[in-house]
Amino acid sequence: MFCWLAMKVRKLIAMQDGSIAVQIGLGLVVLTGMVGLGTEGTLLIYKHRQMQVVADAAALSGATALSQSYPRDPVSEARAVAARLDFPNGSDQISVEVNVPPLSGVEAGNSSAVEVIISQPQDLAVMGLFGIQSANVETRSVAMRGGSGRFCLLALDPSASQAMYLSNNAEIPDSSCGVAVNSNSDSSLILKNNAVINGSVVTHGEWSLSNNAELNGTPQIQHGPVTDDPYTDFEIGSVPACTPQSGSGSNNVTRYMTPDHFCDGWDFKNNVTLNLASGTYFIDTKLVLKNNVTINATGGVTIVLNTDFELDIKNNAVLNIEAPTSGNYAGLALVSRRDATSSLLQKFSNNVTLNIQGALYFPNQLLEVDNNGVTDPDGCTHMIARKITLMNNVQVANSCDGTGVEPIGPPAILME
Repeated sequence: MFCWLAMKVRKLIAMQDGSIAVQIGLGLVVLTGMVGLGTEGTLLIYKHRQMQVVADAAALSGATALSQSYPRDPVSEARAVAARLDFPNGSDQISVEVNVPPLSGVEAGNSSAVEVIISQPQDLAVMGLFGIQSANVETRSVAMRGGSGRFCLLALDPSASQAMYLSNNAEIPDSSCGVAVNSNSDSSLILKNNAVINGSVVTHGEWSLSNNAELNGTPQIQHGPVTDDPYTDFEIGSVPACTPQSGSGSNNVTRYMTPDHFCDGWDFKNNVTLNLASGTYFIDTKLVLKNNVTINATGGVTIVLNTDFELDIKNNAVLNIEAPTSGNYAGLALVSRRDATSSLLQKFSNNVTLNIQGALYFPNQLLEVDNNGVTDPDGCTHMIARKITLMNNVQVANSCDGTGVEPIGPPAILME
């Protein structure tokens, strides 16, 4: 079309009669009008697509808010997300309507669903010449809260950059093992160098991917609500007096231990096997397990880091731990105090195998699993910490259905 108009203009210029200026002017007006109409039409399409993305994010956020153990107001959450994505309700003629339950569609009347309708009139300059002064752009989205916990990793820090960090082939291959990050940072979740998450992802802030990193699960929500800590009310109970049991050993020994308070800590290395009876083990000072140490604790065991220290668990250590299913320590396999020093790094390194049914819970500390660490795909290993790092061929897989492990807040599902 533009080539045709250009050809006509050239012909008009070549004409010798007195109407040439008028004809050239009319041709240019037509050309300019068509360009203007095309530009405004493109802008309307772009605006609609932009608003649809925001409506989807707002609906998912509202439905996720319904899913929490302590439900938040889905209307406030949805509008807050829309505002963070530059569509604040009531500003610049923007309307963000949130309906719980939806008023229309297949989910109408469903109290587990959230409907978000975003609209904004757009002024039209060129179309105004034809009597169309404005056009109202409107988008709609509906999301429904999830039915059960689908997260297995939760970073609790409210503002840190890299609150969740995966790199160098770290992988979460199970679609039922999602990631939640409560930091509001624009780099709250970092994936790089072939890191992969196949489960759902909800971040209160934003994520950054680089060097072949992938997010393959659904839903994927940025600027979502914070995810509840399922153990937020947990406190360490009374601690018994120091035990006379030895907390050390090395070189091919097998030890049978009973629940108690180990005031001098644990220091086991070089092919040691520890068989733990059911109950709670309070550890002070240190916890060293390295060079082929195996823990067998499958009858309902919790290991408590009772003082401030960093774990030293590495070099082919194997942790076979099943947390209690009832009582104060239900669901907790390895836990630190809530007031523990926040700078301490709890690290599992160099081919550590975590055959754990329960949670690694470090609510005020840093957790790192690196260098070929794996979890049992038939187990249910939850990781909850202030910040979490997985790097260098770590693989975290879970099968939590029916295990009784406390679920971590379920994500929402986009429906319409």
